[in-house]
Amino acid sequence: MKLSFSLKNKEASLEADIEGLVEKGLEHKAKNTAKKTRHQIKQEEKRKNEELKQKQQMQWMYIMLGLLAVLIVFGVIVTVAGI
Repeated sequence: MKLSFSLKNKEASLEADIEGLVEKGLEHKAKNTAKKTRHQIKQEEKRKNEELKQKQQMQWMYIMLGLLAVLIVFGVIVTVAGI
């Protein structure tokens, strides 16, 4: 970046290498990853726990539906067989 003043002409000029500055900024950002705050960590853990809880509830529901289906099939077989 170049900055020049001319007191005779009462002028100031600024020349900047925008591409170079952008590349430098991107390199710096890639080098320094953002650190997570305690709040962000707690929120992520809470979200993961909620997802796990929901997954367990779905598995429990599938087991119960499977058991119900087996009992219905058993009931139909017993009714047809006339036991």
